[in-house]
Amino acid sequence: MSHFTTVLKNSSYLMGFKLLSRLLSSAFVIYAATELKPALFGILSFVLVTVDMLNGIGDLGITRYGARELVRRWQDKEVLAGQILLLQLLTSVPFMIVGVALLLVYHPAYPKFQLLLLGLAAFYLFSVIATTESVFTATQKFFYSALFTFIGRLVYMVFGIAVLVAHGSVVLIMAGYLGGVIIETLLRLAMVIWKITGFSFRFPLARLWRMLVIIAPFAIVGIASIFSYRINLVILEFIKGDTATGLFNIAFTLFSPFVWVILIFSTTAFPGFTQIYSRDRDAARRNGWQWYRLMSLGGIPLALFVTLVARSILTHFPAGYQDSAAILIILVWSMPVMLINAVDINILQASDRQRLAANGLVLGAVTTALLSLALIPALGGNGAALASLGSVTVQGIYIHLQVRRHFMKRWVYPLLLRPLAGGIVMGAVALILLPVNVWLAAVAGLGAYAIAVLATGAIRPSEIRSMVRG
Repeated sequence: MSHFTTVLKNSSYLMGFKLLSRLLSSAFVIYAATELKPALFGILSFVLVTVDMLNGIGDLGITRYGARELVRRWQDKEVLAGQILLLQLLTSVPFMIVGVALLLVYHPAYPKFQLLLLGLAAFYLFSVIATTESVFTATQKFFYSALFTFIGRLVYMVFGIAVLVAHGSVVLIMAGYLGGVIIETLLRLAMVIWKITGFSFRFPLARLWRMLVIIAPFAIVGIASIFSYRINLVILEFIKGDTATGLFNIAFTLFSPFVWVILIFSTTAFPGFTQIYSRDRDAARRNGWQWYRLMSLGGIPLALFVTLVARSILTHFPAGYQDSAAILIILVWSMPVMLINAVDINILQASDRQRLAANGLVLGAVTTALLSLALIPALGGNGAALASLGSVTVQGIYIHLQVRRHFMKRWVYPLLLRPLAGGIVMGAVALILLPVNVWLAAVAGLGAYAIAVLATGAIRPSEIRSMVRG
């Protein structure tokens, strides 16, 4: 949310490496699924998903908070970096203790026990990775962040393929995952210490407690975000079983790239907006409004495009997955609100109103759970998708109400009127061409949308030049 070209450059780094990692990971997963027995592949997948969820919850929002404080107090970077690192390591200890205790009590059979132990070791190392992520975000060195993550994943996949070719144990594959995490950790630490800052631990421990209290809203945001996106899946599994859950997961997998596109733009824009806000609040309001205008343009055409091509995409999947198309269509219509919401959350966290953002995300998590319980029994996976859409809408309205009240002093939603008019034009063009070819209809519709938003002044050329120049 500062210099547009900087955000675009940083986002392209993250986007490119993430896309490449996703393609390689997909190829590796398909190969592993064909080489391992279903039970073993299921265990490995379960452990990796568990580690990912622990990383999201165990971070407690420290990464985001640390980046903000480093931007604000760069002159104290060594002490702040030491505080962030020690806090990350200490807050991970309770999760480790609980995880090991559960393993010792239930002691799952081989190889799940060994896989989970290796997963817990990887989880602890992610504390160091998260600390370096705070430093990279604050200094906008996103290239290094993306590169080292990619190298770690590549090491894991190459080692995993070698183990599969040699018909080795699934435990060795997980050891390769841990090895990739170790290499990523060492590379990140070396780059931070060599190029950016050292770590000083010369501070009273009482400061860590004060920081822990301060980050509570950031932690709530992270945990509530995970529940907002995943609690409906848990309820769907409990009520409708494995088949319905699998159909929903396919749709969510196709939808998830749109989610991480938003997260990448939000992450790369956050340091710049924090800097602008600390210098000039009026300039921050103008900068925020420009980003609203930009984000308002993206959600509607993306949602329409996916709506048009969803069924065509899913015809390439095995029989039975075509029912996922309706779920994907419902999920993608949360995009217009999610894009605006990404700007709102950045504004609240940069302006020390992160507690309001946390309240909104908790409200979203509760809404997801209630709507899931109400809709899934009758609608199955479609009900779970509608629960997500309703949750995003409720939390988006609440959070934007707080931004309007405390910061912007005006509503952003009128900005959606012209993109909505462009969407009507896009839909009309697509409907005319749909009998000819669905992809032609979708692409021509996007072209019609671009012409419509320029003709109606949804975004002005002068505004684009202003954002590019920063």
